[in-house]
Amino acid sequence: MPGGSVEKIKVAFRYGADAVYCGCPMFSLRTRENKVTEDDLKEIVALARKLNKKVYVTINAFPHQFLMKMLEKHCAFLEELKPDGIIFADMGVLAVANEFAPSIEKHLSVQTSTMNIPAIKTWWDLGVRRVICAREMAIREVAMIHKMMPEMELEYFVHGAVCMAYSGRCLLSSFTGGRDANCGACNHTCRWNYQVYDEDGRKVDVAEHFENADKEQSGGCGCGKSEAKSIRDFEGVEFAEEELRQDQMIPIEQDFHGTHIMSSRDMCMIEFMREIQEGGVCSLKVEGRNKTPYYVATVARAYREALDDLAEGKDFNPELWEEIHATANRGYFPGFLRGKPEKGDIQYEGNQSTCHKEFCGVVTKCENGRIEFIPKNRVETGAELEFVMDKRKDDFWVMAQGLKFGEESVEVLHGGDTRKKASFACDSVVPEGTFIRQKTQNPSLKPREKAAASYAV
Repeated sequence: MPGGSVEKIKVAFRYGADAVYCGCPMFSLRTRENKVTEDDLKEIVALARKLNKKVYVTINAFPHQFLMKMLEKHCAFLEELKPDGIIFADMGVLAVANEFAPSIEKHLSVQTSTMNIPAIKTWWDLGVRRVICAREMAIREVAMIHKMMPEMELEYFVHGAVCMAYSGRCLLSSFTGGRDANCGACNHTCRWNYQVYDEDGRKVDVAEHFENADKEQSGGCGCGKSEAKSIRDFEGVEFAEEELRQDQMIPIEQDFHGTHIMSSRDMCMIEFMREIQEGGVCSLKVEGRNKTPYYVATVARAYREALDDLAEGKDFNPELWEEIHATANRGYFPGFLRGKPEKGDIQYEGNQSTCHKEFCGVVTKCENGRIEFIPKNRVETGAELEFVMDKRKDDFWVMAQGLKFGEESVEVLHGGDTRKKASFACDSVVPEGTFIRQKTQNPSLKPREKAAASYAV
C-alpha cells in the first residue's frame, strides 16, 4: 500500500496491508503531498518490525548530478536502517545504492517499463531481485516471464490512477506548467478540461465526432456498407485549449491509432486475484501516496478481504465492488490485465468521480455516550453515518443525533471547521482513528450515466 505519511502508513497496517512503500520527497516521485522524513522512516520501520510488516523505500526519481552527495548520504542512512528493499528507476541510483547500501534488496521501479526476459536478466545480473512490472503488461506476459525466470520476484500494480504516458514517463506537466513529473511534481495536465479546435479555429464537438465515427463503422447510411479508409485518412492536427488557460493552443496530432491526451479510468483488479496469483505475482501494488488516509483504509481493507477469501478457496465476493466504489474514482477498468484496454476504458466527457459515499471524519474520542470527531464534510441531523471498522463485517450504522459544535447544539456540522470539537450521540464504543462516512450528498459525485467510447475496440 502507498505511504505518503506516517499517518497513512499506520492506517494501511491497521486495515490489512502486509507492506507499504514510502520515500523522502527529494528522492521520490511524490513531492507535493509526501511528508515522509528520515526520522519518520525510523518510526515506520520500527512499527513494521513490531507488526511483522514490511517497508520498501522509494528512490525512484531521476536525480540530477547536484543531488548525488545527498543521495549517497541517504543510502548510507538506509544501510543502517535496514528497510526491506529500495525501489529505484535510475541506473545511477542503483550504482550508488549498491555501494552505500549493499545489504538492502533492490527492487526495479515500474518507471523503467521492464517487460521482457533479456531486460530482466540484465537487471538480475546487476543485483535486482524484484521487478515491479510495467502497467502495460498483460498477466499472460507476467506468467510467461515467471515461468522462464522464477527466481526473479514479480510485483504487479492492481489498483489506482493510471498515467496516460507509458509507465508514467510523461513530459506534459513540464511542457504546460514547468513541473517535472519525473522528479515527482506532476500537475496532472492530462486530467484538465480542454476545448478542441480544428485547423481553421472552429470548435470541435468531441461527442459528435464519436457519433459520426460509429455511423461510419456501421455503414453511415444504414445500408451496412462503408468504403475502406486509407490509414492516412485518420491523420490530422487539432488544437486543445484548457478552460483556465484560454488562448494557449496545444497542437494535438492524430493518426490511425487516435490521439493520446486522455484521462484514463482508474485501474482496479480486485476481482482477478486468483488469475494474478496464478500468473506468478508475489506482491500486489496500489497507487496513491497522494491519496487520503480514508482511501488507504478502504482500499487496503477491500483487497485484504479479497486475498483472505482467495486463501480460503472462496470465490470473489461481489460486495467488495460496493466497497471499492466508496472512494473517489474516475470509474474503473482492469488496466492491461487482459491486454489492450477495451472500448469505454478512456473517458472524454469529464473528470467527475463515481464515488457513492463520502468521507465524514475521523473519531478522536469516544466517551460518555458521545463520539468526538474531526468533520471533513457536511453532516446533518438524521444522516446515516457508517463506521469503517478494521474488518468490513464489523461495520455498523448510526443515526446522527445530538450534534454539537463545542457545547452548542446544532442541526448541521460543516467540514473543515476545527475551531471547536464536533460530536454526536452514540452508545457504541468506537476506537480512536476509526473513519466515518455517509452516502454521497454532493450530486456532482454521482456516477455518470454513460461514457464516450474510446478509439480502442
